Amino acid sequence: MVVELVINRIVAGGNGLATLDGLKVFVPFSAPQEKVRARLVNRKHDYAVAEIEEVLEPSPIRVKPHCPWFGRCGGCQLQHISYEGQLVVKKLIVNDALQHLGHIFVPVSNITVEPEQWHYRNKTQYPVRFNNGLKLGFFRQGSHDLLDIPVCFLHPESFDRLRKAALNAITATREKPYDENRHKGNIRHLVLRKSESNDQTLVIVVTRTGSLNPTLVKRLAEQPGVVGVIQTTNPDRTNRILGKRKKTLTGLDYIFYHVLGKSFRVSMQSFFQVNTYQAAKLCRKVLKQVAPNGDETVLDLFSGVGMISLILADFVKSVTGIEIEPAAVADAVFNAEQNGADNLRFITGDVAAVIDSIEKADIVVLDPPRKGCQARILKSITELKPKKIVYVSCNPATLARDLKLLDAMGYQTSAVEPVDMFPQTSHVEAITLIVPQK
Repeated sequence: MVVELVINRIVAGGNGLATLDGLKVFVPFSAPQEKVRARLVNRKHDYAVAEIEEVLEPSPIRVKPHCPWFGRCGGCQLQHISYEGQLVVKKLIVNDALQHLGHIFVPVSNITVEPEQWHYRNKTQYPVRFNNGLKLGFFRQGSHDLLDIPVCFLHPESFDRLRKAALNAITATREKPYDENRHKGNIRHLVLRKSESNDQTLVIVVTRTGSLNPTLVKRLAEQPGVVGVIQTTNPDRTNRILGKRKKTLTGLDYIFYHVLGKSFRVSMQSFFQVNTYQAAKLCRKVLKQVAPNGDETVLDLFSGVGMISLILADFVKSVTGIEIEPAAVADAVFNAEQNGADNLRFITGDVAAVIDSIEKADIVVLDPPRKGCQARILKSITELKPKKIVYVSCNPATLARDLKLLDAMGYQTSAVEPVDMFPQTSHVEAITLIVPQK
């Protein structure tokens, strides 16, 4: 069925939203306030999905996508919208989630235009498959059909060269790519991490088995800028990328990033923001919301390698970080020592299990994964009676849910500042200040 639709707005995930006789219709790769002719491809009782056949009246913020793979590759959702338009769209996505899911009615700050709109990622994960030939690229939108994409405009150009070298080396050494349907083959992913300050790159090869051709390793290690090659084994049928076992095959098993004058060692298993430039802006906004006077005790939940902890440490009495990943805690301890910070401590453990051992916190900072926080963690936070809670979120929906819970526990949302950590995509980070209700 082909219909004409007017796109009202862009919603979480990057799809346009229109209505057809009262039915919500989601339209990928559309833009606000444009008229399209679209074919309904999936219809349920309460919504439908449509694909654009023709843009009849284009949105004023529609532009030509920069990447020829846009619309097929699943990496980007908003390249067809001007960058300034993307920022408005993302602000409205945050605002929509807060109001409709959280019943939070607080003005959301504008998102500032950033100079690094392309080639900003410091990390890329390439699936490796065999499908009518060896492929090393990115999945097609909404599927596990792998596209052999030679160039990506979101990561450093050196990654494209490394990808090509890896493709040639895998072919030459006859290593078998992973077959996820049959759970056969060996090489599952190629993961690249690059330091923005010294052009050093860490190569991580994810395999199904513990074996890996030494010639392949040698060829990867010889590539310009490569300082280490690591193998991690993931023998499970899973969408999880990294395995639990790792082996350093050559060189280093970590890389350094630099944020606001501090250096951070990041090991293979440790999380770090993929946009180093925006990580600095995020830390500044956290510091702004904390507004320290120098005598506070700070609790940093989901503290990772200690980035936020270390930035705050210069301005407060003490910081305690809690993180479940042992490698990240080891990095955090190292980073504190390397940066000369002696008012930090880091605890290895599940936040939900450890937080009740904390006796005092004037300020709580949390940066949970996309799934947000368990209700019992939020309850434990409020029982500490902090003067401020600063919540860093990469998912407006779970942020809104958690803010609603905190509101019921006596803490109200005071300020929301989004950060464009992921230009050209629908993802948006937000820093939220939460204070005791008056």
